[in-house]
Amino acid sequence: MEPLRIAVIGAGYWGKKVIRETLDVGRTTGRVQVHAVVDNSPTMLSHCQNEFGPLDYKLDYHELLTDPKLSGVHICSPNATHFEVASDFLKAGKNVLVEKPLTLRSKEAYQLVQLAKDNNLVICTGHIHRFNNGVRELRRALASGVLGDLYYLRFVWAGFLPPQGFREVITDLAPHPFDICNFLLDKWPTKVTCRGKGYRTKENEELAFITAEHAGDLTAQVEVSWLSREKRREVTVVGSKAEAYLDCSDQKGVLRTSEGTQQISITPSNTLREEVEHFLNCIASHQDSKPFSNQSDGVLGARVVSVLESARESIRQERTMQIQMPTAEEIRAK
Repeated sequence: MEPLRIAVIGAGYWGKKVIRETLDVGRTTGRVQVHAVVDNSPTMLSHCQNEFGPLDYKLDYHELLTDPKLSGVHICSPNATHFEVASDFLKAGKNVLVEKPLTLRSKEAYQLVQLAKDNNLVICTGHIHRFNNGVRELRRALASGVLGDLYYLRFVWAGFLPPQGFREVITDLAPHPFDICNFLLDKWPTKVTCRGKGYRTKENEELAFITAEHAGDLTAQVEVSWLSREKRREVTVVGSKAEAYLDCSDQKGVLRTSEGTQQISITPSNTLREEVEHFLNCIASHQDSKPFSNQSDGVLGARVVSVLESARESIRQERTMQIQMPTAEEIRAK
């Protein structure tokens, strides 16, 4: 079987990781080939050429739109470009995987979902922790009832970055906590309250505290920060019988009960590799008209954008916001 040909759009920090992982999947399985690497910076392409060798490097993605050999694209370009790039490729009949966030506006996110539906194409969102074995084990622990009645969840997504001129911390870091929260609970928040501040730059938030309220008095507290000197990717779930803690980076977790603390058995997964292979599985199954379960589809990505949008609006209006998002039935009916 011919390998699927995937182009990587955006060759920055994350784009390089995607190229590296896709090349390795191709070498070990023969299922995929890096068809092209696109970035509008000659310097970035030069760095890629030094690291990855002879690939098809391009400054402009538009010539790929009519390339009949191209199976799909993995979009790692800046957040503000996601909608334009993804919509161009969907209109051209190409499958897309868009790294988080899917778009910056929920209206545009649902437009991408509709474009994929209209053109009978796969759309995936890069919510990588769907493929994190630590998160999977935490979900199993919650489902088992070992924590009892759930009270609240706490997420800390923090690390140090220099002042950012063109992005803010909520859109950059909060997608993962909200996606993980949905994966654990299988529900979305109904209200969100957010307070944020920029210290070194006044135009962009560098720190934010978000309270997301769910049905049944369940609350999620999310802290996102670019100011902390310690990188943290942590989830804590507190219940009536026990609490669970997970370090999402190391994929190590513990369960704390009145009888003491015990390790949660976790075999760490290569989350990016699984994300890449999942996209390939979605494309291959779709082409063969086989049923497939898209674990990180565009609807998921769009709903995360809806929560982020409400959090940003909460800062602007200085009040709690109701979160409005279409039901699955409403999306199917469109």
